[in-house]
Amino acid sequence: MLIYTINRILHMIPVLFVLTVVVFMFIQLLPGDVIDTLIGDEEAEDPATRELLMKEYGLDKPIYVQYGVWIGKVLQGDFGKSLVTRRPVALELFESIPATVYLAVVGISISMLIAIPLGAIAAVKRNSPTDYTAQIVSLIGISIPEFWFAIMCVLFFSLYLGWLPSSGYMSPFEDLGQSLKYLILPAAAVGFRQAAYTTRLTRSSMLDEMNKEYVDTARSLGFSEKKVIYKYTLRNAMIPTITISGLQLANLLGGTVVLETIFAWPGIGQAIYLAIIDRDYPLIQAGILVLGVIVVIVNLLVDLLYRVLNPRVALN
Repeated sequence: MLIYTINRILHMIPVLFVLTVVVFMFIQLLPGDVIDTLIGDEEAEDPATRELLMKEYGLDKPIYVQYGVWIGKVLQGDFGKSLVTRRPVALELFESIPATVYLAVVGISISMLIAIPLGAIAAVKRNSPTDYTAQIVSLIGISIPEFWFAIMCVLFFSLYLGWLPSSGYMSPFEDLGQSLKYLILPAAAVGFRQAAYTTRLTRSSMLDEMNKEYVDTARSLGFSEKKVIYKYTLRNAMIPTITISGLQLANLLGGTVVLETIFAWPGIGQAIYLAIIDRDYPLIQAGILVLGVIVVIVNLLVDLLYRVLNPRVALN
């Protein structure tokens, strides 16, 4: 297990290298540049001013030299300064991460707590009213766009009933009760769609496992049906579910841009959205890089979790 973990970490190095190259080149291909953002399009037409700023920001150097300088600073935790706030980009992102982690963890936890038991019960009671209800609800959840569901939540629970605030954020360390009021609607909007996917996947995996020979063997040995289903079958069925849930968590940690914008949730998704609007290139670059690193790390953790859930999984 230790050797496998070390090998997987070593395999991450070239992936992260390619990621940094892609992110750097992506920013280079965007229309406009740092100079346009700093002094405006009209003043940027002045050749002398433009040349002076290009030297100051190293834009007059070959592209590979610019990449080398940038990646060297990134490895030291220096992502540059925001062109809008003039604050370090690392600080801007660091302030946004807790809100995104808070929303993502709560949202994915709610979805799994609902979806895994529901999917397992639907598989055990196949073709029953419970099964049909679970399939219909999950199909609705997959079909409804997240932004539409979020808007409906705001209209009904906030504007119509007045039960919950429509937007805002408060740290749970400041006031837990008030923080939960702000959290409920965004977490529900995040968790509903994720729960729909997880329910269908859990049901499908459970049905596949229940048709395997080891289930019949366990029953023939006199194990109770509850033990066969929930101790053996569900554990094996959880492997693909964990994979999808891990990827869902990676996407949520990367920031749900639309939902964070609708609920004015100050997470990393909204930070990148505002950076794109303001053409804050250093913040865009750093934000995309952070998202990519999050996905790579979560994939590693999911692979390692395979071994915990099922020791028979081959470690190649």
